[in-house]
Amino acid sequence: MLKIKTAIGLIFRREIHNEIKKKLKEKRSNRKLALDYFDFFYESTYGKEWKAMRLAMLTGRKYIALLNNYSNFIETGAIMEKNASINLLKYLDMIQSKQNTQIDQSLPRNLNIFTFDNGDCRDFPSPKPSNSDGLMNYYCMDGASILPIFAMNIQKNETILDLCSSPGGKTLAMLQTLLPKYVICRDINQSRLDRLARMLKTYVPESELIKKVSIQMNNPSLKSSDEECFDRVLVDVPCTNDRHSLHTEENNIFSKVRSNERSNIQKKQTELLTQAILACKLNGSIVYSTCSLSPIQNEGVVNTVLNIFDAEPRYFLKIEPLDHLKNYFDYFFTFSPTCKTGLLVSPDIKKNFGPFYLCKI
Repeated sequence: MLKIKTAIGLIFRREIHNEIKKKLKEKRSNRKLALDYFDFFYESTYGKEWKAMRLAMLTGRKYIALLNNYSNFIETGAIMEKNASINLLKYLDMIQSKQNTQIDQSLPRNLNIFTFDNGDCRDFPSPKPSNSDGLMNYYCMDGASILPIFAMNIQKNETILDLCSSPGGKTLAMLQTLLPKYVICRDINQSRLDRLARMLKTYVPESELIKKVSIQMNNPSLKSSDEECFDRVLVDVPCTNDRHSLHTEENNIFSKVRSNERSNIQKKQTELLTQAILACKLNGSIVYSTCSLSPIQNEGVVNTVLNIFDAEPRYFLKIEPLDHLKNYFDYFFTFSPTCKTGLLVSPDIKKNFGPFYLCKI
């Protein structure tokens, strides 16, 4: 009897030990740290809206497929339609037409974007190279990430600066408009630039890359030769990367080794937006974006930088309204009503894109 009691006691103690180990492991989890932070910060910021955002962010994100205009996009589009995916721009034009709403002709019509309808959680198959040219047939990205390309309103033969360009989805989308004369792609370290270069080579012919793209290390202190050089600047800044932080342990910004980076992130974002403004031509435009719900990283950074430039009589900066994008894309994206400066795509279980913030200056 004593042996049985001892055995039961050992099993019980082992179970307690395993439970403690589990709790300690949860404490060390970067994803758990991110979720606890978001629960604390975003619940007080968004109130009841946070519950729906939280549920959506804890599930898998939804993607769009950006067809490659440098490959056989007509054949790829036909396959997409057979699989019941929707040509996003054509579908939205049809909705606008039925509502007798004037279709926005300023949007780049060369972009071939496919998505699944609201509530359809299917994923696109992995992209594959074309038999004819070896280039990949489409690129998958969060649907909200395409909005800066529409907000930029790129015109024919303009020179673009993509200030934080890796992994390169937005750079690729710019090139797919077939509008820019030249795109300068910059980032903070060589590994990110190498990743960007590898991706572009699988989608864009080498002759086009040589003619239209330059990949460079970003110099935080803007050279005088760069000042007022670019017609449009996109600055998709490093941020807390909210959804990624909830799903990935590796390279998570909530890890202990990145705590200094996290605490200085608003300062870094402010520096990058300042650099973007200095690099932009007179009457040009800058689009600032993040994949965070944080008002501090979003409107907070924009307002901080605008206040800095208010003291400079040489600069006259204003926030451009993006209501036309909100009205046009409302069917596929949920826009947060709490955002008063720019647009915030908030995750929704039926429209599970984002989070994504953008503001045009």
